[in-house]
Amino acid sequence: MIDEPLNKLEADILRALDDRRGRNNAIGRAELVRKINDMCPLFPVSERTIRKTIKHLVERHGEWIGSCRDGYFIIQTQEELTNACKYYHGYALSLLHVEARLRKVSLPALIGQLQIEFKT
Repeated sequence: MIDEPLNKLEADILRALDDRRGRNNAIGRAELVRKINDMCPLFPVSERTIRKTIKHLVERHGEWIGSCRDGYFIIQTQEELTNACKYYHGYALSLLHVEARLRKVSLPALIGQLQIEFKT
């Protein structure tokens, strides 16, 4: 986590998600884009920019933002947190599998190499 102030878009996203606590209250991606752009209509932002900013909020600011097929929400329960972590874990393994295939090594061999890299 970083200790720096949020920029306007980051703060707007968190404000838009404030009443979207828990998976059952997720806001759809298109609706979130509309809501954000209504806050600052002179400088509209794309869905892609909002997705990247949400990723930044999670990775760098430690915000508990989850996503599901219904959209984005603030993680409230251990089950929601576990599901978010399962998604990222599966995604990470999938990317490592691709790297292993490209390098023509086994996944365990690649993971072993990563462990060595982290130790040094």
